[in-house]
Amino acid sequence: MESNGNAQYFLCDRCGAEIDLREQVTLCPKCGGLLEVVYDMRGLRRSAHLFREFRQDSIWRWRDFFPAVKDEHIVSLGEGGTPLIKSKYLGPALGIENLYFKNDTLMPTGSFKDRGYSLAVSYAMEIGVKRGITYSSGNAGASFAAYSARAGFPGLVMVEYLASPTKKAMIMLYGAKSAVLHFKDFAQVAKLLEYAVGELGCYAFVNFINPIRHEAMKTYAYEIYSQLRRPPDWSFHGTGTGGGVYGAWKGYRELAEIGVTDRIPRMAAVQPESVAWIKAAIDSGAEEGALFGEVGHTIAQSICGNSPLQGGKRLLRCIRESGGLAMAVTDDEILEAMQDLGHEGIAAEPSSAATVAACKQAVKAGRIHAHETVVCTITGTAFKQPSVVERLVSAPQHTLEATNEDLRKLLAELDML
Repeated sequence: MESNGNAQYFLCDRCGAEIDLREQVTLCPKCGGLLEVVYDMRGLRRSAHLFREFRQDSIWRWRDFFPAVKDEHIVSLGEGGTPLIKSKYLGPALGIENLYFKNDTLMPTGSFKDRGYSLAVSYAMEIGVKRGITYSSGNAGASFAAYSARAGFPGLVMVEYLASPTKKAMIMLYGAKSAVLHFKDFAQVAKLLEYAVGELGCYAFVNFINPIRHEAMKTYAYEIYSQLRRPPDWSFHGTGTGGGVYGAWKGYRELAEIGVTDRIPRMAAVQPESVAWIKAAIDSGAEEGALFGEVGHTIAQSICGNSPLQGGKRLLRCIRESGGLAMAVTDDEILEAMQDLGHEGIAAEPSSAATVAACKQAVKAGRIHAHETVVCTITGTAFKQPSVVERLVSAPQHTLEATNEDLRKLLAELDML
């Protein structure tokens, strides 16, 4: 069954222009501003029944809440429908009754980026885009490469020089055209992307510059609400360009607007301390974010962008209007959080574990209370940065020969007899 087409038009954040959804645009063709999909809320209300239960299904269960895509243009690898795992150890240790981990490490390419690229590549096929370009710190590039390969859609991945060798190799494994991108700071990357769109006519797939990707991140709100049967009190997201936290917030706002819920979580955007421009802007009361710190000074490589796209106004609005937090975490806090998650049975890359580090920090500061429900998004697998895992933990300390006597001695030594 095809979508009922509740999406109406693109609205420009900057000049207020309304742009036809079928136009092959990413930034506003009139002023270069960011575009937002506007929906017919009456139409969305007719699909409110979808939230009565959770099914372990792909993001396309929620297609009525996306721009319309015909069946033959959908490119899916089974993304979405990931587990919401209640903490068994860390929550009780922190005194938080309901701490959950949204485990997107189980996505097809090992990261949450698959939500956005499934929809964005599908929509590009729908409107007849012939080729695309994206910048990536690694995970997005692998996802774009995988979905482009599946669709037979030609695209160029500019992967940043800081990306782990494993992430670069994954991009190549999927057969993408790619190049390693060198830059001084993220502001330089943003200018390059705006040039590619405005002057070269490229169709870009970078969060926010592409107005479709964060629409798929709304499925965080849809899935978590359906899994909990309520919205959480707090929603923590590792934040690079910010499509995850903003998209989830948009999803929760839609749920409230169509009458599914009467409240919205407080959104927490988490960045490494070395590049925490969101926190700097929130703390100073600034209307826009600005360049802060230097890239490459953190192990949380997937979220180390040190400046916002077009002032980061969307993210600042998300934090302020939800009554949320902008948080900065250290590498030591991240490493400790990786071990916390390992104890829970989840292998998370540093950028994913940053949400748990921030949650612990917020609890200690008295911002989160025992009765509140908290969800930390775990956006990427530790296997994307194996060198950090090897640095964090050592190889097994015990050895034994394959004899009955050696096994008996080892079990006794480990107090397991």
